[in-house]
Amino acid sequence: MTELKPPAGFIDTPHPPALGHDQLVTRVEEIVVERPLAQVMAAIAASEHADWIQEAGGLPGVKGTHVLTEHGAFDAPGSRHMVFLTDGSTIVEQVLEKVATPTEHRLRYVVWNYTSATAKPLRYGHAEFVYAALDERRTRIRWTYGFELRRDRFPGFLGPLGGPLLKAAFLNGPYAKWMRACLGHLKANAEAWKG
Repeated sequence: MTELKPPAGFIDTPHPPALGHDQLVTRVEEIVVERPLAQVMAAIAASEHADWIQEAGGLPGVKGTHVLTEHGAFDAPGSRHMVFLTDGSTIVEQVLEKVATPTEHRLRYVVWNYTSATAKPLRYGHAEFVYAALDERRTRIRWTYGFELRRDRFPGFLGPLGGPLLKAAFLNGPYAKWMRACLGHLKANAEAWKG
């Protein structure tokens, strides 16, 4: 993947405190990969974000990344990177938690500092991937994505009505299509991976 540099004037700020998904406007998508958990995780480790986070539903894909923390990868808790999207905008992501057992891998992260006009109503996103072995040859990937709205912008300034509006207009529409497409690419890459 192309290594890009943060734009001039970028200031790396601490991530916002991430609420639980039950307190956010949330979408969950799942897919089953016809490969064992170990192979799925190896395929993901060997891939780049741009391999599976591609344009879909009118939303951008990933063009490149830039690691913002001293450790050179975006994988351990506390690691952070800037993501450059195909529409010219950027986001910042930080790993909050990474847990691996023989039957399940979990990665929780927070997303903020959106520069896209489409994302202006969003304060931050809180996401989680759970990769669970269904048996010795199949893995379920569950992707949960929740957003906290900015209270000074539409639809957040509508208070309790803002979340349902965001869900109906965005999360259940374009964002759902984008998440499903990304999971489809992830599945295809993992099932084609030869190691």
